[in-house]
Amino acid sequence: MNAASDTTTVDHISREAGDKTKGFRFQKLRAAIRFLQRVETNQNGQIQCALEFLEDSVVLGSNEGALISGEENKYYGSRLSFNSAAIRNTVVAFLDLYFTFSRSKELKLAVYASAELSQERISAERREKLGYGAKQQHYEILKKLVAGDDLAEEEIQIAFSIAQEEYFSQYKDATKGYRALVESMSSTEFLGFIKSIEWSISNETNESLEDEALSLIKGCRFFSHRHEHLEGYILSTLLDELEKRSGRKGIIDRLMSTDTLKNIFNDILIASAKDERSIDPAADDWSNIKANDFRNLAEKIYAVSPGFSPAVMGVLARKCSLARSVEPEGQREMKALLRRILDVCEEELICMSKSSSMSQQDILNAIEDLTKASKKHLATLRQLYRYRTRDQHAIKGAVLTLFDDCFLAFDEVKNDA
Repeated sequence: MNAASDTTTVDHISREAGDKTKGFRFQKLRAAIRFLQRVETNQNGQIQCALEFLEDSVVLGSNEGALISGEENKYYGSRLSFNSAAIRNTVVAFLDLYFTFSRSKELKLAVYASAELSQERISAERREKLGYGAKQQHYEILKKLVAGDDLAEEEIQIAFSIAQEEYFSQYKDATKGYRALVESMSSTEFLGFIKSIEWSISNETNESLEDEALSLIKGCRFFSHRHEHLEGYILSTLLDELEKRSGRKGIIDRLMSTDTLKNIFNDILIASAKDERSIDPAADDWSNIKANDFRNLAEKIYAVSPGFSPAVMGVLARKCSLARSVEPEGQREMKALLRRILDVCEEELICMSKSSSMSQQDILNAIEDLTKASKKHLATLRQLYRYRTRDQHAIKGAVLTLFDDCFLAFDEVKNDA
């Protein structure tokens, strides 16, 4: 596939670096899923994958479909319409790629987001400029694109107007980007462009994506009976490798290949065979720990912060609930982990300044500090004992369960029960 001949001379906005804090795990999981799917459909050739390269994630391979498949992966907390800032920005980014690669069909673009859909509320002024009645009106442009339904002529013109206005807003300098090409673009070509994008917007969560990725790992041709119960390690290693490569400067160095994936499967077996670390005996001491404060997480927080947001409390409660979902074979390891984390948190709470009144931010900061201290301690424990890899969210969930299970509190309350 040949990119536009003047690609090196056209100065357009770089979109390779995104927000690496909000929804980054969602982005990594989607990249891993697409990579694993493409590897399975190409039994002979090489598939490559990268994060923050052209788009949030990109998969390259010549076995079927487009040579380059770029996808925008985002986890949005707000409702989305075609007129939302996030979608407008994505369309501008996709127009840059569309013209950079000379409108080639070897480039396939997609949007995969977790969000709710909403209508486009179009002002009377915009409609009047396009020759329609001067009154505000609602449309369902993005909903139709997601559903694969046809757009009416008026909807096409509205969508085209939104895209052009956003493009010209981002590229005020006429010498940058592809302003002239966007300006001369016909509504027919624009319709073909947005219909060629794969729009997928649903209520997917990181948890559901992780389940899908683990299922794909189990179904991968590199997976054997010896990999049983190691799929979590394989996924963690795959995600870490994608993230690590995304920070490299060389284009080739940022790409992860089928061979790299195969090596991950092989290296996991070697590491597992060589792992002579014992199980942490701290699990045996868990039953000796007695609860001393029988309030649950919410009661303990409201005791020191009556104005704490119920919505945020709900988030913490869900994290706590998820942390309790442990596989039967992982119960002993979780007991050991909780026993170790309890010691760390108690020490941290003793050192924290005590107050009968705390703000919501004080509470959240305290939880974050306890999580960081626990994660640091777990890193040292893994050098001696056999612990599976856990991310920041999993450790925070474990900390929250200790509050919910009557072992930790933000204040000191004597219990006569």
